[in-house]
Amino acid sequence: MPLPWQKSHTTSTGGRVTNVTTSNKSRRLRIFSSYAPDWALTIVLWAIFYLLDKINGYRRLFDITDTSLAHPHADPERVPVWLLAVLCGIVPAVIIIITAAIRRSFWDAQSALLGLILGLGLVATFTNIVKITVGRPRPDLFARCILPENLTENPLHGLTSWTVCTQPDDSVLQEGFRSFPSGHSSFAWSGMWYLILYLAAKMRINHRSGYTYKSWLLLAPLSCASLITISRTMDYRHHATDVIAGSLIGIAGAWYAYRQYYPPISSPQSYKPYSPRIPKDEEIPLHHHHRPQRSSMEGMLNTTGSHHHTSGSSGNTIGINGQPPLPVAQPVYGGYNGTTSSVPGRRENWTAVDIGDRTNYQSTTAGGYNGNSRVNEESDFGEAKETVQRPNERVE
Repeated sequence: MPLPWQKSHTTSTGGRVTNVTTSNKSRRLRIFSSYAPDWALTIVLWAIFYLLDKINGYRRLFDITDTSLAHPHADPERVPVWLLAVLCGIVPAVIIIITAAIRRSFWDAQSALLGLILGLGLVATFTNIVKITVGRPRPDLFARCILPENLTENPLHGLTSWTVCTQPDDSVLQEGFRSFPSGHSSFAWSGMWYLILYLAAKMRINHRSGYTYKSWLLLAPLSCASLITISRTMDYRHHATDVIAGSLIGIAGAWYAYRQYYPPISSPQSYKPYSPRIPKDEEIPLHHHHRPQRSSMEGMLNTTGSHHHTSGSSGNTIGINGQPPLPVAQPVYGGYNGTTSSVPGRRENWTAVDIGDRTNYQSTTAGGYNGNSRVNEESDFGEAKETVQRPNERVE
């Protein structure tokens, strides 16, 4: 009779799984299919962001005597868009991939990258929607607008419109009315705050171990986001309230996206991603229909054939020397704690462990997980040892 951890596996319905590799590939495809809409949605979000950027949004009236709009136009910027994308998009993605490779967890990489891209897409799209709707002038508006020299005051009982501007490049003027909120700030804080949450969880920052190097490591992304935010006021592209609002939007978006795939960092298992949506449908019940071999003493106490018979309708069983045999419970091997059941064949007494869950194998097998016939570790992408069940899936 093959043991549960050996090559020939048994499903939860009592059937025999003859080709585990084929089943693993099928489940892998179903996992990829279940998360394909998520990746598609992030692509759609980025497409919406690109299209929104081309819209000629609202342009507020302004006061030509407002000195907060009279700052020079900085060209080039201290942090251009391409550098922002590298620092707050590509760098966190590379760090996530390297960390997941060290941990040998494909599922961790997939979850973290999807959360990062989701957060950046949500933040960028929402920020752009607010930008084109609010239409707040930038601090360098006058330099962009190129006001006429003879224009020294506002219209009587009113403010000045953008139509007085002599700027020939409408794209430059259009950007002059997209001050609130700061897109650089929201994008920077989204990428860097997501990285902070990811690294803090992986380093188990809240486990009260007191290692100071963890705080210094987290200071790097925190400083990066802060300096990018400050640079927007140094270039006179945004007011102080613009960068504050953008930073809050980025932090909120990063937290939301991170919590879609990971537990809070205060959790003891914060370093593990949530399990996939596709449950492990292949389970190995540690109870078999074949009776386990009994010891010689047990056979003597509960003999069959000529050693006992049933008397009439009384149902009394006569054992050796006319005495009733001792009751012997049929063990049902299994369970995470090694418990047994005295009622054989009842499905509710069965317990099962999932394929690839080597923690359960270590606790239920004498030889441990590292036997000669081990289950393929790659069948669940590190899911068995590197995931935590979602709250609505936990069984008390």
